[in-house]
Amino acid sequence: MLSSVHAIARRVLVGAGTAALVLSALPAAVAAQDGGADTATNDLDELIALNQQAWNEDADLVREVYAADAVHTATFYDRTDVHEGVEAIAGVAAMEGTINAVAPRVDIPAAAGYRWAGFSDSAGGTVCLWRAFDGRIERHDCLLSANGSESRPPAGLADGSGAAAIDEILVRLTPAWGGGLEDLEALEAVYAPDAVHTVRFLNRTMRYEGPEAIYAVARNGEPFGFIGDRVEFEAPAGELAWAQANDIMGGTVCLFRAREGMITRHDCLLPVAG
Repeated sequence: MLSSVHAIARRVLVGAGTAALVLSALPAAVAAQDGGADTATNDLDELIALNQQAWNEDADLVREVYAADAVHTATFYDRTDVHEGVEAIAGVAAMEGTINAVAPRVDIPAAAGYRWAGFSDSAGGTVCLWRAFDGRIERHDCLLSANGSESRPPAGLADGSGAAAIDEILVRLTPAWGGGLEDLEALEAVYAPDAVHTVRFLNRTMRYEGPEAIYAVARNGEPFGFIGDRVEFEAPAGELAWAQANDIMGGTVCLFRAREGMITRHDCLLPVAG
């Protein structure tokens, strides 16, 4: 069990008033390895709550939450910052402002340990993929909807008024990926002429600009199999922003932005090297 995490969490959280995030149940296969869903969920709840405390209030706690050789990446529209090792990650956490989760995590099946996708209000809406083993976070990879030099304000959940418009976009998007797509017109019907699609692997980022370049990837890609609920972020007037996890490559999360019914950004995090 995560005995060290239990002890640290009690020391930090008792009397601090820190509320645990609203969390979904773990996959049965993951829960079973720790002796049951309740125990596994409690362990991961405490790890996540303690990590939020580390990033928002006490960066020294990063050393208790992350593995010594952990890696944290932050992929902006124009670059990826890579922080290797717990000391580097602690340094980043000490400089960050408050980071708030805006939606329940999405649990992703894992052969060992835990994997999940998280959604926060940072930089206009951020999504992250996490991997933890033996009570410590090993990978923490994030996509931010901004350039690295921008200071975009936090974005909470949208009011739901854009749900129907997003549904309509997804009706056009779904057949545009995988299944031996034969026609570029399917891409042009859902992606803006200046659309950008990026794929962030563990070790590099691939970038595709415009429907024709995106088509070359989409025609050979895997169909979307969404996991968990869609998260709709606040966005400027006339725009839509949302994120959702899917089962591609064993569990991927993508961040979308759209304007006038057309996708302008489609950025994805994959849990594999490219």
